[in-house]
Amino acid sequence: MVSGQVRPPRLDLTNEDLVRAHVHAIWLAASGVWLGSSLAELLDLDEEDKTFPLRASKREQLADPAVIDRARPRAQRMLERIPDLDRAEWYRPGWLDETLRGAVLALDRACERWRGLYRAAIEARETQHAIILDQARTPSERDMARRLRAEAEAQIELLRGGDENRAWQSDFYSYRYLASEGFLPGYSFPRLPLSAFIPARRARRGRDEFLQRPRFLAISEFGPRSIVYHEGSRYVINRVLLPAERTDGNQVPTLSVKHCTSCGYLHPLADGDPGLDLCERCRAPLDVMHDLFRLQNVATRRRDRINSDEEERVRLGFEIRTGIRFARRDGETTRIAHIAADGTAWGKLTYGGAATLWRINVGWTRRKNPNQLGFLLDTERGYWARNEQAALEDPEDPLSFSQQRVIPYVEDRRNALLLEPIRPLGGEVAASLAAALKNAIQIEYDLEDSELAVEPLPNRTFRRQLLFYEAAEGGAGVLRLLATDPEALPRVARQALELCHFDPDTGDDRRRAPGAREDCTAACYHCLLSYTNQPDHRILDRHAVRDTLLLLAGADVQPAPGVLPRHLHLAELRARCDSELERRFLDFLEKHKLELPTHAQARIEHLRVKPDFLYATHHLVVFVDGPPHDYEDVEERDAQAASRLEDDGYTVVRFRHDEDWEAIVARYPSTFGRLREPA
Repeated sequence: MVSGQVRPPRLDLTNEDLVRAHVHAIWLAASGVWLGSSLAELLDLDEEDKTFPLRASKREQLADPAVIDRARPRAQRMLERIPDLDRAEWYRPGWLDETLRGAVLALDRACERWRGLYRAAIEARETQHAIILDQARTPSERDMARRLRAEAEAQIELLRGGDENRAWQSDFYSYRYLASEGFLPGYSFPRLPLSAFIPARRARRGRDEFLQRPRFLAISEFGPRSIVYHEGSRYVINRVLLPAERTDGNQVPTLSVKHCTSCGYLHPLADGDPGLDLCERCRAPLDVMHDLFRLQNVATRRRDRINSDEEERVRLGFEIRTGIRFARRDGETTRIAHIAADGTAWGKLTYGGAATLWRINVGWTRRKNPNQLGFLLDTERGYWARNEQAALEDPEDPLSFSQQRVIPYVEDRRNALLLEPIRPLGGEVAASLAAALKNAIQIEYDLEDSELAVEPLPNRTFRRQLLFYEAAEGGAGVLRLLATDPEALPRVARQALELCHFDPDTGDDRRRAPGAREDCTAACYHCLLSYTNQPDHRILDRHAVRDTLLLLAGADVQPAPGVLPRHLHLAELRARCDSELERRFLDFLEKHKLELPTHAQARIEHLRVKPDFLYATHHLVVFVDGPPHDYEDVEERDAQAASRLEDDGYTVVRFRHDEDWEAIVARYPSTFGRLREPA
């Protein structure tokens, strides 16, 4: 007999991605359209232009206005049953209609990863076929091209569905694929996964397949030259399935970001936009990272023998850097709670729903040159170089002369919480606090180990902040509680003290976990140690974190007022305006879906200035100037105010009544966003 208890999963029912996926499912059911067993039945696979749009017949059925009319009442009933939905930061009147109207476009976008795989396989087949026919190539190059062409053809067959009797078992079965892309609900599938092509074993009956991993795991597990164990065999990640897009010189497309080395905040750079010089969160100088390459899909080669150098590199692993950027939700983008102990400020909690997280693989942990970031990539064949020295090639994966150094990265949206102490904790205390709080949160809120993750920011060397994020589909909603419930963090800290074998009231050392046979000296698997924090095992110490946990257990946590939805925030800004021209400016922002200011008519006391609008997170002020500002004395007063603001680090932007406002916002895309045509 086996006894036990089935525990219901914990889900954040107000998670926007989760709610949107369910609305899409209702819409698709209302359409009555069968998507087929693979996306080959949904998309037009004309290989001439390689755009692969939705089939015209499917698009016509899905775009029928009657589908929205049938889906709307069903979806509305679902929304009405979600508790506290109207208090969610993202929800606003009209959200449902916008989602239903955009469902066809969302479905089309969800097919992009499949298109990228299919396009890359076709490009690889054509490129390698051209090499086979090129008599100027050596016999060994043509033989390699035949092998790579065969792999590309196998990938095409897999993507098209292959064996119809087994298509429903494939990761590219239409409905399973759309669930993994987040278009449909998919609680049992990894969301937005990365794929590794595993070639069939030749010595026994086998089949080609794609192995999928969640992208945050895949950035290291599918990293350059990593070893993957699958069905009793070892495979090396030797190749990238190259995107079809190319820049000059046969280079793969890359991008640049600015990353704060003080707090880990991320600042993406648009083409031609130099971006900010100082971090918009902490005002520290920013570092620029170039040549970032979005890792999407890779290929493997079976290896029976692995030499000692490779074993050592795999054991040491990669240096992964994490960056965070909170969602742009007009005005305040986060929920903040201030932490005080014994009447003194200790730090704060910052929560952001659906924050964008980047994980960037900058190189081997113990590479020869720590300042050289990234990996060498063969942009003709897709092979990764064996290590940072291009001269040391793998004889089985020889590089061509077309090479490029790139830094692989992945990104995703997660519910995230930052724990930001005012004073640095030190590496040992910060690492131990991260492990203790993570384990305590999991116990307090009945989470599995895989549902919550924690990482130090900006990196493991300088642990100034702790980043917690929910890794489960849709999120569990527990991190929001820590920033909104004054009792949540003290309860978690008390739970952490018990985990670390301390009395939560007195701090007395209990020395071991209940039922344990031996005392715990520094850390054990009952308190701080786990499989996921192995790199920190040597510095974890429960005694080092005792005083901090006792302080947090008795702390006064003061949540700040919540975030207003966009329509309410806009109404509040309009109510504070002093002129009709200022209200016209807000209407202009709303019309083009640009970011709204955080404050209106907020006086900056120490500078004796009251700008019309303030973008607090960007340290930028806006003045909307009507005809009275054309007078000489007013212009002089405006110039003096602008000088004081700029000396204090503010960016001053003026919108005159007779100027082109679109041209002005276009100069500041990192603050206002990109101009969009009115809906």
